[in-house]
Amino acid sequence: MDSPSEPASAATSPVPASPRPRVWTVLVAFLLLLTGILVVSVTVASIAMAVELARTGVDPRDSKAILALTEQLKTMPWLQVAGVITSSLLGLAAALLGGFLSPKPLKERLRLGKGIPLPAWAWGAALVGCFTMGQALESLSVLTGVWDYTASLKGLQAVSQGSFATFALLLFFGTLVAGTAEELFFRGYVQTRLVERWGRWAGITGAAALFGFLHLDPIHSPMALMMGLFLGWLAERTGSLRLPIFVHILNNLTSFLLSRYAPSTAELPTSVHVTLLAVCSLAFVGTVVALRRMDVQSPEPGLAGP
Repeated sequence: MDSPSEPASAATSPVPASPRPRVWTVLVAFLLLLTGILVVSVTVASIAMAVELARTGVDPRDSKAILALTEQLKTMPWLQVAGVITSSLLGLAAALLGGFLSPKPLKERLRLGKGIPLPAWAWGAALVGCFTMGQALESLSVLTGVWDYTASLKGLQAVSQGSFATFALLLFFGTLVAGTAEELFFRGYVQTRLVERWGRWAGITGAAALFGFLHLDPIHSPMALMMGLFLGWLAERTGSLRLPIFVHILNNLTSFLLSRYAPSTAELPTSVHVTLLAVCSLAFVGTVVALRRMDVQSPEPGLAGP
């Protein structure tokens, strides 16, 4: 007589499903970051307005004079630098705090590992791709006439033409600090979670959309969104933030140096912008094709903590 078998229920007991990654934590972190930037920016701008009112003697009841003074503040170098310092430091703090609060190691949560080994040319190609995409979008905005509606980009150009002290601060906080902080937060803390929950391209797009929205400018925001898509793709392609951080820092550095030492975008003739749009678009497509053909396989992102 055969020995009794184990109960069927024990043999077929379902394996408990792992909990779905929580998205609300990164969304709350983004809202807190945005709120912090807005509060500090409004406070600093109010102080600047009060100082200018006292210095110029403008009557606060004169709406036209107040409007003109507000436009001047938008391109005031030290005020622009203060905004860059605020956003970069708060972004860095948000990324590190979110990583430290995660049950996973900080290096793993923010994707700071080495990732996939890359050929030397890939670093240069990624940088060329980011810069040519930005230049193509900038030329397109000038050709379509929408460049006049940007305030933040004109403000950054004004800072680049300012004193050496303000320009030096812009270079440090706008390149090294901002490039690192924004990648740690958006491509590290935010994107890894969104990709886990929504899938690769939905996660990349979601993080890029938040990155673009944070710039709060009708022209700069769409450009930042496109840049976020490219940098997000690089992060997923390589399994690390090292390449996106490298590209972001050097792209910002190149842009600021050109703003200071090259002719202004608005001063270039239409023929130059048409040429830049065509050449840079082709160069960008070429670099993306080359990077896609690299003999690497992007790893699946690991589960991250809250």
